[in-house]
Amino acid sequence: MAANAVARVIRDAEVTQGERVAVLSRNSADYAALYFGSARAGTVLVNLSLRSTADEVRNILERSGARLLFHDGADIEIDIPMIRFDQDIATSSGDAIDDIALSPDDPFCVTHTGGTTGQPRGVLVSHRARAGQAHAIAKAFGITRDDVVCVSTPMAHVAGLFVCFQPAIAVGATCVLLEKWEAGAFLDKAEAHSVTATVMVPTQLIDLLAHPDFWPERLATLCRVVYAGAPMPGPVLDELMATLPWVEFIENYGQSELGALTVRRGADLPEKAGSIGRAIEGVELAVLGPDGAPVAIGDVGELCCRGPNALLCYDGDPDATEALYKYGGGWVATGDAAYCDEDGFYFLVERLRDMIIRGGENIYPVEIENVLFGHPGVAECAVIGVPDARLGEVPVAYIVRAGEGTADVQELIDHCEARLARYKVPRTVRFVAELPKTAVGKVRKNLLRARNE
Repeated sequence: MAANAVARVIRDAEVTQGERVAVLSRNSADYAALYFGSARAGTVLVNLSLRSTADEVRNILERSGARLLFHDGADIEIDIPMIRFDQDIATSSGDAIDDIALSPDDPFCVTHTGGTTGQPRGVLVSHRARAGQAHAIAKAFGITRDDVVCVSTPMAHVAGLFVCFQPAIAVGATCVLLEKWEAGAFLDKAEAHSVTATVMVPTQLIDLLAHPDFWPERLATLCRVVYAGAPMPGPVLDELMATLPWVEFIENYGQSELGALTVRRGADLPEKAGSIGRAIEGVELAVLGPDGAPVAIGDVGELCCRGPNALLCYDGDPDATEALYKYGGGWVATGDAAYCDEDGFYFLVERLRDMIIRGGENIYPVEIENVLFGHPGVAECAVIGVPDARLGEVPVAYIVRAGEGTADVQELIDHCEARLARYKVPRTVRFVAELPKTAVGKVRKNLLRARNE
């Protein structure tokens, strides 16, 4: 009924099939109703981040051609009608719209890339691309209708919308929607609703462990935690598994352009520690070399995907879309260096954009970050390459200290020297109060690099 009511509002506003409507809202039942209501009206839903500035919102609305903006109290001046969830939908009819004829390959919605390597791009996907994956994702994560799933990342982004919310709904699970991320609020929701499963990014799990009101018993009903969006530091995963031994921690890898691609269940630890897992049902993956041919087992290349889960295009950016298909054969390049073992498990090496080349030697920042995370004085860290006149690039670490930690630069460099080859040791360490992040908690390394240009 709620989805039908939203579809009627869209129809009454004279927005026709194939046109765009946008949403700027916290996670809520109204957002969920719009998600399905827009589909029932045959319109394309443009999802906007609450972290965007007013100018960014206006720019996206103009580029996307959105005709309406649904919101939960946004204070913004725009040139299209705004519809507030709690004021403008309640009186709408719940009768279904029965004159919409949709094809599975029709445009469905637009989400935006994280902006970790540059400006976010709008990713236009079809009904087939995301609805088709919902049951496969739920099966891969072990989610059933008996689960209570907390959507703790923004529904404006792929992790919250397509990796958590839609698969849970597809199998009839109960969804608990966290309006915005706050570790204490999650703990309260988990206790109040007996949450059994959730999807988080590693920084959220780090927040949980550090929260003053966290104790393991508060998550007694939790059975599965899927983590995605960024590499999980090994020391953090070890602490989580020791602190919450009854919880299965499940690795997932995916992208806005391609949806969920791989899964590694807890049963694959410790043998396959560090792996992002095997391909989810219905997903075709390959590791390709520069010539577009698959590399040998164990060799590093670029991870690529093809299949119905792929995006239709980058919205309004044909050149960027074409660049994704640089290898031909329908393969979409992920931008990630990876290798595959003899059992079909994939291992990410690094974002190709993030790899540091120091005097001809390849350095993968995640290896340095894992070492730094093993120091008790480090709460968060990010390693980037900065220009060097002689070596081309050298690694530099940005560190958020843990608690009242007093670790100094030399102490952390000594820590790295004891565990890494000398050429991998950070040139220096820079302490910061916080790392720049996207709305879902990914570190925006492009902004760190900009500080050194």
